[in-house]
Amino acid sequence: MKASDPTSLDRLNDIVVPAPVPWWPLASGWYVLIAGLLATCGWLAWKNWRNWKANAYRREAIRELESANTAGAISELLRRTALATTSRSKLAAMTGDRWPDWLSQQIPNESAASLSLTVHEQLATAAYRDTQTESLDELRAFAATWITQHPSTSPNPADSNTTSEERSC
Repeated sequence: MKASDPTSLDRLNDIVVPAPVPWWPLASGWYVLIAGLLATCGWLAWKNWRNWKANAYRREAIRELESANTAGAISELLRRTALATTSRSKLAAMTGDRWPDWLSQQIPNESAASLSLTVHEQLATAAYRDTQTESLDELRAFAATWITQHPSTSPNPADSNTTSEERSC
């Protein structure tokens, strides 16, 4: 065989592999994806911050509940907490048996069963009693449940017409 023979294996060359594709700069689709992820993360962070800030009254009420030592103090704390979501005029009308009944209606059905007769009676008559020696554990447990589970907005649309001045008083 001659060296000039076109079918000679001596004339074969190795396969040339192209240079690897670099990571940077990114393709435009990656920039769109990154921008979307950043926007979503920012929106979720803002929404969580708003929720955390909106529930500040609940955290404060739970802290105050630990130091409440009478049924009257716990009932007052529940009323002040309810003022964050319900109009003052509606809450002022809740006296006697209407007050504990309204409280039990504001939390989910599973938890409403926790309003025993003892707790109902303590809440209904707390404003008319002197300091008590009875156990407040059950009442304190109900109050903690109510504070953490009541709806943050008023279930009645007519109550949402209250002004911020009414709620801050």
